[in-house]
Amino acid sequence: MRASAGIDHPLLHEHRLLPSGQRLRREMELVAELIDLPYYRTNTPGVGDLDPVEHFCRRGWRELRKPSQDFDVWWYWMAHLDPADDSLNPLVHYALVGRELGLSTRPATTKAGPGHRLPTTRPVRRACLVAGFDTDGVVDPSVVSLIAELSRHGDVFYLFDGYLDAAELAKVEDITVASWAIRHGAYDFGSYSRLASDLVGWDRLATYDEVVLVNDSCFVVRPLDEVFATMAERECDWWGLQATKGIVDAPSLPPNRITSPVPVDTVRSELLDGFEDDPVYNFHLGSYFLAFRRPVLESAEFRRLIESVVPQPSKRLIVLKYEIGLTHLLVGSGFTFDTFMDRVYPFHPMFSDWYFTMLERGFPLLKRFLLYRNHYDVPDLARWKERVLAVVPDADVDQIEQTLLRATPDDQLQRSMAISVDDDGQVVVPEVVSVEEYRRRNRKTAKRPDSWVFAVDRRTHRLPDNSRAIFEAVKDDPSITKILLTRSRRLELSGANVITAPLLSPAGREHLLSSGTVLVEEAPRPTLDAPVLAKHQTIVVVRRGLQLEKSGRTLQGPRRMPASRGARTDPPALAHPLPPSVVTGLLVASDLDQLATLATHWPASFEHGWRTGVPAHDFLLGEEDALPADLHAQLEDVRRQLRGRRLLLFAPTRRASGTRRAPHDFSKSEIESLQVWCDRHDFVLGLREVENDLERAYSTQLGGVALDLSPRRYPSAHAVLRAAGVVLTDYSGLALDFAATGKPVVSFAHDLETAADSLLYDLHHFFPGPVAETFEALGPALDLVAEGISAPHHRRVRDMLIDHRDGHNTERVLERLMTQVEGAGR
Repeated sequence: MRASAGIDHPLLHEHRLLPSGQRLRREMELVAELIDLPYYRTNTPGVGDLDPVEHFCRRGWRELRKPSQDFDVWWYWMAHLDPADDSLNPLVHYALVGRELGLSTRPATTKAGPGHRLPTTRPVRRACLVAGFDTDGVVDPSVVSLIAELSRHGDVFYLFDGYLDAAELAKVEDITVASWAIRHGAYDFGSYSRLASDLVGWDRLATYDEVVLVNDSCFVVRPLDEVFATMAERECDWWGLQATKGIVDAPSLPPNRITSPVPVDTVRSELLDGFEDDPVYNFHLGSYFLAFRRPVLESAEFRRLIESVVPQPSKRLIVLKYEIGLTHLLVGSGFTFDTFMDRVYPFHPMFSDWYFTMLERGFPLLKRFLLYRNHYDVPDLARWKERVLAVVPDADVDQIEQTLLRATPDDQLQRSMAISVDDDGQVVVPEVVSVEEYRRRNRKTAKRPDSWVFAVDRRTHRLPDNSRAIFEAVKDDPSITKILLTRSRRLELSGANVITAPLLSPAGREHLLSSGTVLVEEAPRPTLDAPVLAKHQTIVVVRRGLQLEKSGRTLQGPRRMPASRGARTDPPALAHPLPPSVVTGLLVASDLDQLATLATHWPASFEHGWRTGVPAHDFLLGEEDALPADLHAQLEDVRRQLRGRRLLLFAPTRRASGTRRAPHDFSKSEIESLQVWCDRHDFVLGLREVENDLERAYSTQLGGVALDLSPRRYPSAHAVLRAAGVVLTDYSGLALDFAATGKPVVSFAHDLETAADSLLYDLHHFFPGPVAETFEALGPALDLVAEGISAPHHRRVRDMLIDHRDGHNTERVLERLMTQVEGAGR
């Protein structure tokens, strides 16, 4: 049946026009008879006592849950609708149109033909489409090794999902035919889709005998010669390195159980039909390395699925729709598959101890996830280098280890490496106490006043600059034990009695339970993943710095009291008592800053504000020689790049193309105008975008013009600020912090009309510098500050925001902390 059959049917058009509530009720009426209620209840987690029909119409179909054994939601969606369009429930389409048209609801057969054979009279023409990603924007040496190995066997086309500067992309220039860095957010299949459909194109791919899709989630441990030579001898339409039965988040479901290796020939001849009966189809060839030959590449169904890839709400849907969905489509369409491994190993062998069996049988890759995510608690991975080298003596395990230490979550890696086997042969897994157990133990555990916790920021996983300033002041004090609680990033700071542990580890939990003082950047409970309370510990919110934009409770609308039905003489009682305070103190810089901070951190009250000043301002205002060594090195490196010129630091807030907070689209003439301004006033333009901004929308536009002063290169914002002469922003609180120095700031508020509701203050009234709403107004504003002409209200705003500019804020914080410690000791 032709894809998208009946998509413009009048009944569908009428249905789409219904209001959402009425449409849901009608959908439930239409599909009620098509849902097998006992089957759906049994096979769909979370239904419980809910109406199965309503559950399916609201959520189930979007999660690809089968309403009955004979209707496969994703198969029907792929075969007859637009896979990229999630506006129509496939079962509703079937009820309105598909049943009358006789559309298939699951594959009619899984039987395949003899398979395709590659040419033997000439070398195989092979293209490799490689999907790359790295949160730090780095092309890792291990990725270069993977691409270099692939380039020995075909033409490599590389797409990195995110921003890469020119130096990083240049690492693969000589080993690829072409390479790109474009943020799309649709994971590996998003890169495959862009490469096949747009960047390389189907016409160019039609000139190859075989197209290989590869992602960079694996390390190369041995050459790929044997793989390609072996598979070139096989007759098949498509192939992978190994096949998996099951999905990673459901290992215990009976359909996922293969208890011993099964020959691939047996799977093809005897088991595929049975896989179609699973509540969620879960057989697939590993999508990290797949090869397709002409019969598949010329298939309209294959091309349509690849072209339809769009970002999904969850990684699970990426797996089900694209990784597993592609296998389902090709198997159900009669294409013959094969795998380099001649057996299907139990469940997910890439993530279990079966991997080492495959390695002994010639498997060429090693999954990162096995080593650090370790889904199934494989023990003894601390010996992974030894185990790999025992089979492949030439494997570059040192390069792999360097990648693990740089690019994988350190807390997960430490947990994985700690899983062991005890003397009785039982697997020992580090267990973190539950929330309820933590709450019970928190009441009973004695707190040590001399133990201070410094927790990393839950978003960036770096130690907040304010916490760092406090740590530096006490790091050599032997009377205080400093506990650094980390997440994904490694953190190594020296001092007396310094202990570092992952936040979510048994050791981290014990330290948090027993420490008397806890310092966090924002929101203690989400930051610590624990039900902490100020009545048990001194909990101080050190904050990120001064803020212009709303956050926390200030982002929520005003709470309305219910309308009164009659006159009242007494004030109404609170419907709910205020919850107990989670914080002991909030570090603030002034009365005005205190009010903004309290609004953000409800239910904290006025007495929780500590008017000490912001500790990290001491990094801006204190003696330069007193800076920590790493901050001093960052400052000197920025100055080296400036070569005696002044720095115009552009520090925008997070921006994303195609959203309400889209970046300003600089024209070529505007960029040239910025360059001319910098040359005329002896400035250098530097750009510092927000941590973990993968799109880097302004870097994409200004990468060839501005210095890269991103957090990846310069983790300390204050080291960069100290080097700056002028700060240009839209709405970043960094500009307010910088104003403490007395140096000029400028706001380029190109979308102020839409952004005003998200700001704490009226920008024109309360920004300590000129505000330009258009690029035409930006030039004169920059001219004024370059000539040393301050905005009339610069001093007024600075004085209202910042009480202390003496470089001694940290000392005042320590005085308050010591008072709390002494009180706890008494």
